[in-house]
Amino acid sequence: MPDAPALLDAARAHFADGVTLPLPARRAALEALRAGLEAIEGELLAALAEDLGKSEFEAWTSEIMLVRQEIALALKRLPRWAGERRVGGRWFHLPGRAALRMEPKGAVLILGPWNYPVQLCLVPLVSALAAGNAVVLKPSEVAPATAAALGRLAARCFAPGHVQVVEGGPEVAAGLTAQPFDHIFFTGGTETGRKVAEAAARNLATVTLELGGANPCVVDGGTDIALTARRIAWAKFLNAGQTCLAPNHLLVREDVAEALVAALRETLARFYGADGRGMQRVVNARHLARMRAVAARGRVALGGGVDEGALHMQPTLLLDPDPALLEEEIFGPVLPIVTWRDRAAMLTDLSRRPRPLALYAHTRDTDFAEAVARALPSGGFCVNEAIVHCTVPDLPFGGVGPSGQGRYHGEAGFEAFSNARAIFRQPAGIDPPVRYPPYKTPLSIIRRIMG
Repeated sequence: MPDAPALLDAARAHFADGVTLPLPARRAALEALRAGLEAIEGELLAALAEDLGKSEFEAWTSEIMLVRQEIALALKRLPRWAGERRVGGRWFHLPGRAALRMEPKGAVLILGPWNYPVQLCLVPLVSALAAGNAVVLKPSEVAPATAAALGRLAARCFAPGHVQVVEGGPEVAAGLTAQPFDHIFFTGGTETGRKVAEAAARNLATVTLELGGANPCVVDGGTDIALTARRIAWAKFLNAGQTCLAPNHLLVREDVAEALVAALRETLARFYGADGRGMQRVVNARHLARMRAVAARGRVALGGGVDEGALHMQPTLLLDPDPALLEEEIFGPVLPIVTWRDRAAMLTDLSRRPRPLALYAHTRDTDFAEAVARALPSGGFCVNEAIVHCTVPDLPFGGVGPSGQGRYHGEAGFEAFSNARAIFRQPAGIDPPVRYPPYKTPLSIIRRIMG
């Protein structure tokens, strides 16, 4: 088992040397990561195929492309993000000057998930490097080929202690989170996120928790049904539904439900073939068994077939689902569909749901879209779309309450791995006596001139 204290000590020692702080060093680290990513791209694509059955197209566009995009943005904006920012003061602060300086947190820990094991390990790594930290990165043991490839990538690109990749299971993660890192970044399920937060709290470490959620997708009448079906089907069944931002269930207006189900059937057959074999497999046998149990909690309108040897389940539409499914993150290729008739009643019910990572509304009515957004706070909200908001580099990404704490991507990621330090500089020779006792200026005057 890896020596967690030794990993932290190595990260602290590297950070203490000061070599991660200068902006040229941060740029060099990001450029090294970009070059390394390009050099072993084939290895990463092969690992993603081995671990998750991802096609080369989906692996590159949903994993590697987003990391490259994040690196490009960080290299472009780093001088502005890291530069000391002047802050305005009041007249009585003159001639002093206030400023804000973003400084690295130090030795940080990143715990990655299995569903997008390249993107969700390396995008936060980009933020941590841009902020000037030393990093210990633990990929998920559920995607072992990708974890090993990330270890080779780190060894290729970084000095010992700068970025250390450690492989292992839950016991390794528990050992690492018990250490007094300066910041812990975790992507995964809500229950594990609570354990990470508890461990961090014992060391007063700050945390970013990127969790999941039962993301509702509301479909109103009057939409282009074929277009709506395409966008929902793509977002839901990408990565075999193993996406934290995937629509978890549909809330469809009653008078368009039949047409939407028919359009989804046609769309899924076109996307993945009549037997659904064109969709990638699920991650492992345990997850496949869980999906079979989920599909049994409603009336299967499409799919439901399972090939245990191939770890494959057909894209599945589920009517009349168990109401409890609307509060559970399905995280697989099963899409429950519920109908509604009265807008007010649907919005009231929606407002009682746990706050999700994302909320989606398909409608031509902008007032209704805003009513959906007001009914249920969420990390992200899309109108007539799904998932793509996370690909906008300047949009902060994260959850609310049970779906997460903190934000990353772009400048938000840089800030997540930085301490905002307040700076005030006053010339040494100027020292007005009004603030010192014994106080001679009447309080009435102080109130009038200082507010």
